[in-house]
Amino acid sequence: DEAQAVMGLARAQAGAGSAVDSMLVPLMRDLYVLMAELATLPENRHKLQPGSSSVTTEMVDHLESLIDDLDQQFTHPTEFVVPGGDSVAAWLDLSRTVVRRAERHALAAAASPSMVVPYLNRLSDLLWTMARWHEGTSLIARDV
Repeated sequence: DEAQAVMGLARAQAGAGSAVDSMLVPLMRDLYVLMAELATLPENRHKLQPGSSSVTTEMVDHLESLIDDLDQQFTHPTEFVVPGGDSVAAWLDLSRTVVRRAERHALAAAASPSMVVPYLNRLSDLLWTMARWHEGTSLIARDV
């Protein structure tokens, strides 16, 4: 829920109809699926529907594809970067940290063979990639 809210701040900052908005909305909808899965009691897991109330391998693979597509659009930094090149990238970086925290909590909450943890892992990487892509050129930590 928190991840979805902070991603909404990135969306709002980027503006309706922007490329960031177009990328984030489906991801935010995916988080509803993820939350439904995590909220389901173990005895009711048999009721989960792939893609609508449980995370699928295809959903994780889609994140990988998005990361690969964005990686082709900018020069990937080879060192640590300082967040905050612009306000949209800063919100995306904050989103990434919230998703990482959710990933750590999901380790205990997601029943095997759930794809929740891999999804959150790939989502956080995608958010980092989106932030770097949006900045265009990142400030390298050693230059600070």
